[in-house]
Amino acid sequence: MGSSGKFDQRPAWTRDRILESLGESAVRLIATIVEHAHAENVEIYLVGGVVRDMVLERQNLDLDFVLAGDAIAFADKLAQVYGGKTERHIAFGTAKWKLDCAAINKMSLGSGAIPAQIDFATARTEAYRAPAALPAVEPASIAGDLRRRDFTINALALRIEAGSCAWKLLDPGNGNSDILGKKIRVLHDRSFIDDPTRIFRAYRFASRFTFTIESGTAAILREAIPVIQRLSGERIRHELDLILREAYPERIIADLSALDIFAQIHHSFRINRRSAEQFRRLREHMPKLRGGSDDVARLGWHLLFSSIAESDALLICARLDLTRELSRSIAGFTRLLASVDWLGAPANKASAITRFLDGISDTALRAALICCIDDGAVKKRMVLYREDWRHRRTTIDGKDLIRAGLTPGPIYREILDKLRSAWIDGEIETEDQERELFLKMVNKVE
Repeated sequence: MGSSGKFDQRPAWTRDRILESLGESAVRLIATIVEHAHAENVEIYLVGGVVRDMVLERQNLDLDFVLAGDAIAFADKLAQVYGGKTERHIAFGTAKWKLDCAAINKMSLGSGAIPAQIDFATARTEAYRAPAALPAVEPASIAGDLRRRDFTINALALRIEAGSCAWKLLDPGNGNSDILGKKIRVLHDRSFIDDPTRIFRAYRFASRFTFTIESGTAAILREAIPVIQRLSGERIRHELDLILREAYPERIIADLSALDIFAQIHHSFRINRRSAEQFRRLREHMPKLRGGSDDVARLGWHLLFSSIAESDALLICARLDLTRELSRSIAGFTRLLASVDWLGAPANKASAITRFLDGISDTALRAALICCIDDGAVKKRMVLYREDWRHRRTTIDGKDLIRAGLTPGPIYREILDKLRSAWIDGEIETEDQERELFLKMVNKVE
């Protein structure tokens, strides 16, 4: 195989070979899609990461298809015939077919692993009007479609045909050779200028597969780093979110930090020297996390800010277009880390610490515990807060205040806060003691 884009002439990919990588249910799903393409007289190709990972003998159920035809109409027809819903992106000629239980049953896919959605795209070329701009797209051949992709290892396609016992590999960029040689290589010299998000992806793939970035690719990558400043916050956020979901995100973060890539995002964005240790601790916590990769990524976002002041953190969050909820949580995390000496000071009462921590999200608290795990006093107080102090409530409520004849106003909150503090600080331990303290407060007001 060479740069001509001809089909690979080595032994073909057989159904059994695909079955080993994807499993029976996924192969049945592919067969259903291919039979539909044959009935519609449409050429169809399985492309990108799933093909790359089959070469690497890694399971990947993210099924991406490229068609020599209208991908949106094709996906819509599949949904009409089998069920599920489609999500269309007309500007790019792409569609997602989202499966539901009815569609899965109708296709008799069995109980094996299958993707929740399948991506379809019309074969296309891309033209970039300016560095880092979103591309304009035009229909193209499959070879042209593959040559527009980010790296040679992702510019692979299997031409799949109904009734065939073997599929053939299309490899216009020698991606198969780069996989065998463990190399990350771009397909053209302007690749990173056109789309600087590929800088993040280069290091993400290099870390995931323990590949190296080819020397020529590394050189043009470094030249394109300033163009990151032109990227929207949304696009950078997406790439960082994917990095935080990798098995060892700290390796990628260290590589990006060494090239001052975070400074291109915002001049105050700097990574803690202890980042690797913090992410290692996060992995130790992973079995306890209920939210899976989403929970891990949210904690990872906080760890990225462990060396940043709250005011700068808010500016960076705005640059990355993070949600208001996540931005507030990260701000609370940075505020907490800036206050660790105060949290550990013996003179500070549990109630004062509780009032401070009540304004900080539980995710921020968990991230701070990862960062402060070696500080016994601080760790103990944060654990006590999470497991005990924050759950303390008064038995006295607003109705009791009304019955005591107090005029509604700020005094209500003042009394209830003092009562809760007394519970937290151990000054009262029973409801009778709380009632006695309450009556003393009421008498003082009168």
